[in-house]
Amino acid sequence: MGWRAPRLTAFAADRAGGIATIFAIGAPVVAMLACGAIDLFAVHASRTALQDAADAAALAAARQIGMTDEVGIKNRAEIFVRQQAASAAKDVDYTVASSIDVKESTVTVSIDGVRDSFFGNLLPPGGWKIRVDSTATRVSQVPLCVLSTGEDSGNKIDVKDQAQLTAPKCLVHTNSDMEVSNNGWMNTAIAQASGSAKGRISPEPQTDAPTIADPFGAMSIATEKPCPLIDGLVLALSNIQLGGLLPPIPVQPGVHCVNITVQQGVTLRLQPGEHYFRKGDLQLLQNAKLEGQDVVLIFDKDAKFKFGDKSQINLEGRRSGPFAGFVIATTPANTNTFDISTTAARELLGTIYIPGAKLEISGANTQVTDQADWTVIVAKSIEMKGSPNLVLNTNYQGSPVPVPPGVGPVGGSVHLNN
Repeated sequence: MGWRAPRLTAFAADRAGGIATIFAIGAPVVAMLACGAIDLFAVHASRTALQDAADAAALAAARQIGMTDEVGIKNRAEIFVRQQAASAAKDVDYTVASSIDVKESTVTVSIDGVRDSFFGNLLPPGGWKIRVDSTATRVSQVPLCVLSTGEDSGNKIDVKDQAQLTAPKCLVHTNSDMEVSNNGWMNTAIAQASGSAKGRISPEPQTDAPTIADPFGAMSIATEKPCPLIDGLVLALSNIQLGGLLPPIPVQPGVHCVNITVQQGVTLRLQPGEHYFRKGDLQLLQNAKLEGQDVVLIFDKDAKFKFGDKSQINLEGRRSGPFAGFVIATTPANTNTFDISTTAARELLGTIYIPGAKLEISGANTQVTDQADWTVIVAKSIEMKGSPNLVLNTNYQGSPVPVPPGVGPVGGSVHLNN
C-alpha cells in the first residue's frame, strides 16, 4: 500500500498545476468579457441618447414646416441635435442628415455615428457603428391662436347672442366643448374640440380631438412681489384727481397693490416693462385710456381687470425678457373672470395668458383686438355675449412683439411616426 502515496501526491500536484494553468488562461478571457459587457452598455447608452436627440429634433423641425425653407429646417434640426446630444453622446463622432416632405408635412432626422470600442477599434473593426432615425409629422400648419384649457363641460368656448369670433387664418381649439348659440357665429381656419361642437361654426368643426396641453405650463410667473410703500400708479391717479391734469400720465413698471379705477378721460401710459397687479382690480371705465408699448400686465391670484364702458385699450406686449410675447399673464391659481366689455379694446397685441381664469367678452357691435397685428388667447374658458366681434389677426412677421413658442406659427400639434 505504501506505493500509492507518492502517486496520489503527484496527482494532487498535477491537478493544482492544471487549475492554475486554466485560471491563467481563463482570467484574461473573463476580463475581456467583462470589458465587452461594459462596452456594450456604453454603446447602448449612446444609441439611446442619439435616438432621444433625433426624436426631439424631428419634433422641433416639424413645427417649422411652413415657417421657413427646407435649408432653414435642416439647419435647425442639426443645431437641435447637437444641443441635445452635447453631453449624453460626447464620445460619439456623428453626422446629421434631415429630409423634409412638405406635401406630407413630415421631417425625418437621421444620425450616423461611430463610437470607439474598448479594444482600440479592433473589435469590432473601426469601432461601433450607430444609426438612428426619427420621423415627425405636423398635424396642422395652421397657427394656434385660441386655446381653452379647461377639460370639463363647465369650461368651454361659448359664443352666444350675436357675438362673433373671427379667426379665418388660425386654429381655435378647446379641450372641452364648443358651443355657438342664438345668432352667434364662429369663422376659423380650423375649429376643433376635444368634446362636442355645435352651432354656426365655419368650416365644419372637428370633434373628439386630442387635448392640447397648456403650452406655457412650465413657465414661472412669480407674482408674490413685495408691495411698495408708495404706489406710483395710485400716486399718479391722486395727482390727476386733485390737480385735474389732462396730459397722459406715465406709469413706471413695478408692483401695484390696491384697487385701481381709471375714469373721466384720464390716460395712463404704461412705461416699458413688467407691471404687477396684486390684491386688487384694475378697472378702466367711462372714456379712460390705457396705453403702453413693450409692456406686460401680470395679475396675481387675487387680481383681475375690467375694461368697460368706452375705455380705450392700446397695449403692445413685451419684446424681450422672460415675458417676451405676452401682453397679459396670470398664474394658474387665478380663477377670476377677466372682463372686456368696452367699445374700444381695439389693440391687445401679444398673448393673453389666463390659464385658470375665464375671459368674458361682451358689448354691442364692438370690434375687439382687430387693430393688433396678432393676438393669441389661452384661457380656461371663453364666453362671448351681446354682439362683440373678436378679431384675431395673424400678422406675426409685421410685429416687433415675438410670438412665444407653443402658439401662433410655432404652435400646433406634432407627433412621432416611429
